[in-house]
Amino acid sequence: MRKFVTLLILIAAMLVVSASEKLVIYHWWTAGGERQAIDKLFELFKKAYPDIEIVENPIVGGGGTTLRTVLMGLLAAGMPPDTFQSLSGADLKNYVDGGYLAPVDDIWKEQNLDENFPPLMKKMVTFNGHVYAIPMSIHRANWLLYNKKIFDELNIQPPKNVEELLEVAKTIKQKRPDLWPITLGTRDKFTVVFLFDTILLSVGGPDIYEKFYTGQLDVKSEPLLRKAFEYFAELVPYIYPYHSAQTWDQALGRKDWVMMVIGDFAVGYMIATGKKYGVDWGAVPFPAEPNVFLMIVDTFTLPKKAKNVDAARKWLKFIAEPEPEKEFTIIKGSIAPHKLVPVEAYPDEVRRIDIRDFRNARIVPSSIHGVLAPESFLSEYQDILVNFLYSPDIDRVLNQIDNAMKFYKVKENSMWYWQTK
Repeated sequence: MRKFVTLLILIAAMLVVSASEKLVIYHWWTAGGERQAIDKLFELFKKAYPDIEIVENPIVGGGGTTLRTVLMGLLAAGMPPDTFQSLSGADLKNYVDGGYLAPVDDIWKEQNLDENFPPLMKKMVTFNGHVYAIPMSIHRANWLLYNKKIFDELNIQPPKNVEELLEVAKTIKQKRPDLWPITLGTRDKFTVVFLFDTILLSVGGPDIYEKFYTGQLDVKSEPLLRKAFEYFAELVPYIYPYHSAQTWDQALGRKDWVMMVIGDFAVGYMIATGKKYGVDWGAVPFPAEPNVFLMIVDTFTLPKKAKNVDAARKWLKFIAEPEPEKEFTIIKGSIAPHKLVPVEAYPDEVRRIDIRDFRNARIVPSSIHGVLAPESFLSEYQDILVNFLYSPDIDRVLNQIDNAMKFYKVKENSMWYWQTK
């Protein structure tokens, strides 16, 4: 793996060096609808700026883990691309803390983004009083997908909160002992965080959620956190037991899947595999009580020492416009942050709900992929939660999380979230 990453860095460096009057761009959208979406965005950009040649270097790896390694090598060597994809929040902060990014406050102001984006969006890309990235795509991390045929057969309704989730799981198991009510694919370990995040939101609400992932809670003594894990432990017997042998999409591909808590990116998979919404599957925001939009933001940046600054700035202005955002997100399976993109632009009900809630519900940054919590902590945290599925000891899991938060200095590394207006 180390040799592979080193090779990627060397190839990337050659592309950066050879670029002249071009836009050298890095991203991790390499397959399926994501690949089609970025191709569409490039097509639109070339129409707007035909004299700029795009030199892209897509790096495989959902969530950008490999890309981060490649980028850090380039940035440390003083050979940055002209722009690259990053998530907002703690993920973006890693590059800012390294001194690798130039502020883009003027682009934010020129595009009138204070007026066109919700306030939290700016908070998630602002450090030390400056904006360091331009958001262009939003995902929601709290959807419950369900097998509509099974729900119809058993005459049950999708749950609105964790109490109802437990009751629905019990009902399914009673009526169909052959089924596992909740499916997971922890071969992608981060998927277990989707499930626990929604349990925590249902029990503690958005304030407890924010405080937990930024190290503001006493983990071992907070009663609402303990209660969330009590519910999690009660749900474990209803979770598909061989979850570690499958990815999230393999889990959804099983004929006997019943429910999965996941992000809205899974909608793209359902559509791509020919499953019909309202016939084969359904989806509801989860929890519905309280109604919270768990947000993941894709952004692009302007590195210091970029060779083609003018092209990069044109790119950042371009992706902040409503039309490119709309065209990109329709294909990708996400939604546009820009308020001028109409709800009716989206062809499926899931994203129409998404965009309405994005504009009206309480928005909270997701913990996934190092958006709210630091990525260093999340790597160990995912292992802790996966292990809990095999041995749901609440005292032990709280001690493990408390130790991990202290070791990775989650509270200290998350102060930006509370200090930024």
